[in-house]
Amino acid sequence: MRELQIYVIAGFVGGLARGLAGFLKKRKSGGTVKFDFPYFFTTVFFSGILGGIAGALAESSWKTAFLAGYAGIDFLENMYKSSPLSGLLRGRS
Repeated sequence: MRELQIYVIAGFVGGLARGLAGFLKKRKSGGTVKFDFPYFFTTVFFSGILGGIAGALAESSWKTAFLAGYAGIDFLENMYKSSPLSGLLRGRS
């Protein structure tokens, strides 16, 4: 397997780990948590892309790509929450 593919896979795994950790944290805090599949998988997908790109640019190791994927989902989530579209989409439900 080529190095770039390893970085992308590690980024996806990091994004998935962060997404699941956030979901479990909300669920543990009490109350009912509605799992939004499209939102979760979209953020994990883009986090994996960011993790792969960051790992490829750093040219260090799969560990760097994993951490970039893990942190990337927070970055994307905060960008989504601060965008004007988030209010429009929330008002639809």
